[in-house]
Formats: sequence, structure tokens, C-alpha cells
Amino acid sequence: MLSLGARALLLDEPCQSPCNTAGDHTLIFDEAYYVNAARVIAGIRPPAGAHYADAPLGTDPNAEHPQGAKLIMAGAIELFGDGPFAWRIGSLIFGSIAILGMFALVRSAGGGRWQALCASTLMACDNLLLVHARIGTLDIYVVAMMIWAVALYLRGRPLLAGLALAVGSAFKLVAPYALAVLVLLEIARVVTRRRDLTRPDDWRTRPALARLLICTFTGAGVFMGLLGLMDRIATPYNDAAAKLITGGPFDHLAHMISYAAQQVSIHGPQGIASYPWYWLVDLEPIVYLRINPSLPGNGLYAIHPVSKFLGMVSPPIMLLALPALVLASYRVLRLRRVGGAVRAPADAELGIVGVAWFLGTWIPFALLSLIDQRTSYIYYMVVVMPGIYLAVTFLLSRAWRLQRRYLRVGVGIWALGVVVAVVLMYPFVPVF
Repeated sequence: MLSLGARALLLDEPCQSPCNTAGDHTLIFDEAYYVNAARVIAGIRPPAGAHYADAPLGTDPNAEHPQGAKLIMAGAIELFGDGPFAWRIGSLIFGSIAILGMFALVRSAGGGRWQALCASTLMACDNLLLVHARIGTLDIYVVAMMIWAVALYLRGRPLLAGLALAVGSAFKLVAPYALAVLVLLEIARVVTRRRDLTRPDDWRTRPALARLLICTFTGAGVFMGLLGLMDRIATPYNDAAAKLITGGPFDHLAHMISYAAQQVSIHGPQGIASYPWYWLVDLEPIVYLRINPSLPGNGLYAIHPVSKFLGMVSPPIMLLALPALVLASYRVLRLRRVGGAVRAPADAELGIVGVAWFLGTWIPFALLSLIDQRTSYIYYMVVVMPGIYLAVTFLLSRAWRLQRRYLRVGVGIWALGVVVAVVLMYPFVPVF
């Protein structure tokens, strides 16, 4: 509830004064694409000179992404009118769904309630997630469904997991990265089961393959069905070529893949782009919007209040990210002999899921950047961060269980740093 309140506070800001029309509200970062696409879908012409101002009404001119999140925005515009509440209410809802999903994910991975609370709190206090869960972009929609898909999979519900992945893919085509997470998870389970025979029988190869196939084919089939349905509701429109994409869902999918393949940086990242390995030390943050009204004048200087939307992960969380991932990997691989039998740590699966999530979602970005010079941005970390929350939770719980006073004091100081960071980085705190 605190997180929801923080994300909902001043939801319609920044806004020029007087703030009477939708045009008086400032679009934040990539809202310039997605909000205007939602307007076109809802039959509203964007302002002259804005993105998609000349696109045919009722179509989706942002055809490089599936229509899912934009349809939610368009529906909200029709219900509540063209304004910030309609643009951003979906992000508020899916941000809360993602936080609740973190709790479910940890519990599904065998973690305790306090561990689940820790991981959920880290997500709620991470600036990157907080910002994306209050602006009208696609990333919070897709990460929420990825989290629930993996949680359902861990609960032994691969069919439901596939359905959740299909819905996530209808928001943005990074959702299938969760399949890489599941593959790595199953490999780790099989290896662990062969060495520790006390592990469940369904950690063997054949049940693992069955689960993966059910999840994958369900997700792929339902996604194509959803894409076909969405294409009928809002026909995809290739804004660059000024033509409709009418060949069906496979033609639309081919357009999305082709568009993504063209987003390359041959001479290295330029402007706000960055290499994926920079993200791990919080280099190249993005200023989504910064307004300082302390000086007299018109235009942006007349907008209130002070605003600074930063595309940047919470520094205290990133400080522990790599050590936590290393520890989780070590604990998963290090099996002990107890009473003549090999045993894995009791919380091994929590560490497995954390490492699998990080590798399964971060490595594709890194490989595309290395092999294809694909353009990437730090806000792509939105879908990577759940693995880091899990790994950091694993690290903190191990430190706490050692019952060493200095470790517990250190954890407390670090936790205070997380709270201080989210307050100072909040979009309407005039610090940066």
C-alpha cells in the first residue's frame, strides 16, 4: 500500500499552469510513443507534430510492439478521458501485481515469508521499478507477467505459466526470456537431483522436459491467438512506411522481429544507449525528465513541481548484486555430505531461481549487443532485476542466520540506505 501510494502521488504531474487539458500534461520519456499510440487506437488525434499525429485513427501505429499494454491505455482513455490517470493507471496496477508476484515467487521457490517480504520490499524500493510503475510504458506490464509465470511454473502449473507468458508477450516481446530462465532452472534441478537423491523425483530429466514443452507450446499458441485478436481490434500500422500490416499475426510478428533487428549501434552505444555490462554497476543512467521551475520564464520552466524521473537502479541494491549472485551460485553448486549422503542447502532452490533469472534475462541482451551490436538501454534491467532481488534476499538471509552482531548491524545499515535512496531518488524530491 505504501508503494502504491508513492506511485500514485502526483500522478498527473508535471503539468503546465493552468492545467486544464491533456495537452498541458508533460509526457515522460517513451510515453511520447505509447500514449500517443493509445490515443490513436482510441480514435483521438495526437497533437500536431507529436509521434503518430498522422496515423489512421483506430490503428496501432506503434506496430514494433504488440498492442496489449496500449489497448489497456486506450481502454482507460475511453473510460476516464484523455489524461494522466488513464495513461498511467495500468502501470500502477501492474506494478502492484509485480510486487505481489515477487512474494509468490519466493514462496514458490521454497523461501520463507520473511524472505518473500524482503524480495517484495526490494522491488517496491527500487527507483527503476518505482518510476516504470507510474509512467505509461510497457516494461512494468511484461515483468509482472514474467514473475507470475515463473511462480506458477514453480508451483507445478506449467499450463498456467504458459498462459501468463502469452499475456506477457502480448505486452512486449521480451517475455519469452522467461523460458530461458526456466530452462536454466530445470538444468540446475536435474544436476542437483543426480547428486542429492533426496530431491523430488520430478527434478529428473523427463518430467522437466514435459513441463518445458507444455509451457512453451501453450505460451506460443496462445500468444499467436492473442496477437491475431489484437490485430483485429487495432490493426498494426507501419508508421515509417505509412502502410497497414494486414497479413495476419505472423506478418505482424515478422515486422516486430525485423524492426528489432534494425536497432543496432555499429559504432557503439550513442546518447542514452549503453552496453548491458554497464548496467551491473549502474553506469549510463537515463534522465527521463528533469524540470527546474526555480527560474522565471515560460515553457518548461513554468511547469510544477520540480521533477526528475531517472532511469537508474537503486545504488544500494546494485552494490550487493554481484556478490549476491556469486554467493547464490556457490551455495547452489556446493553440496555437502551429511550422514554419508550428499545434501544440497535447504534454500538451494531460491538461489537457483535467482541465478537462473539473472542469467536467462541478462545474457540475451549481452549476446545481442556483442554479436549483433544491438542497441540497449539501462531500463531493460526492469526484466532482469527480479533475479537480483532474489539473489540479494538470499545473501541477506544467509548473513542474518549467522547471528553475528556485526552482520546484523551491517544489514540494518544497508536496509536504511535502501530507504534513503528511494526517498532521495523519488521523482519529486528536489535533490538531483
